[in-house]
Amino acid sequence: MASADDAELEQQVAQLLRDFRTRTLEELSGDFERLIYVASLRDYNTGRYHHYGLETRYSEEAVDQGLRQSHAQVFERLLATPLKEQTEDLLSFFESLKVERTRLVDAWQRLRSYQVLPPEGSHPLARELFERNIEIMLQVLRETDLWPLLHDPHRDSNDLP
Repeated sequence: MASADDAELEQQVAQLLRDFRTRTLEELSGDFERLIYVASLRDYNTGRYHHYGLETRYSEEAVDQGLRQSHAQVFERLLATPLKEQTEDLLSFFESLKVERTRLVDAWQRLRSYQVLPPEGSHPLARELFERNIEIMLQVLRETDLWPLLHDPHRDSNDLP
């Protein structure tokens, strides 16, 4: 049987999730931006999530649990998105950074910092799929000859320059 403290924590987490989704996540332009943002709220030394604004209204435990759940939801939604749409979303994120696309693609391929983006405890196959998808997307974004295929998937690759 759940205690009153457990029920109160559950209510806080549910309210926090609604608050965080409407006030923060919906303001971000795509799932990659959302995933990168939520992952950045995780302390890589402890694995706990922190958000100053939320911690002024909710307990630390509710913030950690709520952001952990939000991270998993964003990650799962991104993985369920077709690869073409993921690539367009990643490109949109890159363009929002106002840095040359080639430089960003090179840094992502070299540093592989995207490996910290999946939530802790995600299934190893989901992590592998995510990483392989990123590698494919980066290759597509690097190879400018492949870029037109994103915009016209029925185009014959033999017609490309």
